[in-house]
Amino acid sequence: MATDTKRLGAEADYIKHDADNMVLLGNPHIDNLLTMVIALGAEMWQGQQRMKIMEALLTKHGKVTTEMIEQYVPTEAEAAKWAAERKAMVDRIYSVMTRNTTAARTFGSIEPNIERK
Repeated sequence: MATDTKRLGAEADYIKHDADNMVLLGNPHIDNLLTMVIALGAEMWQGQQRMKIMEALLTKHGKVTTEMIEQYVPTEAEAAKWAAERKAMVDRIYSVMTRNTTAARTFGSIEPNIERK
């Protein structure tokens, strides 16, 4: 993408922190898994965004080059549509982390976690 253009919403300035030396979720392996899932989601959106840019370029120009992709500036309508699609993707993927787990049982539990009639 061009450097002097509006942001599409997926970019953020990098700020170095000390999170590599912290355990935030009680287990460093869980922290690593969550970091990996978030990174995979970001990579997936980046690929989808590039595909949307390629589709727009093909529609407008009938051809695509890497330079055209990097220089592409979305219209206001495209930026708004892509922001909504990105939010929908984030909601689909990460909403499971907000589910109510008060009635959850461990996998090997012999106690049933469903009501039987």
